[in-house]
Amino acid sequence: MVDSSRFPDQCPTCGLVLLSGAIFDVAAQEKEYGPILGLHKNVDQETALAGYVGLSSFWSYDLSPELYRCPRCKKDPITGTSE
Repeated sequence: MVDSSRFPDQCPTCGLVLLSGAIFDVAAQEKEYGPILGLHKNVDQETALAGYVGLSSFWSYDLSPELYRCPRCKKDPITGTSE
């Protein structure tokens, strides 16, 4: 079982800041990061500073690790794989 404390704040592959938790809390961080990948459709992947991962505030990495892949490079930040 992967504990949420093991999940990195930044993607080790591409450096994107990874935000998780309640969507409203993450959306409030747009003032700091600008448009967030995973919350909006028309965000430039190359210039985005942050991306949303997960499913609301419910930690479900063990059930659905695909929800926690980096929205920019599609790698799993814990295993480093894309599948």
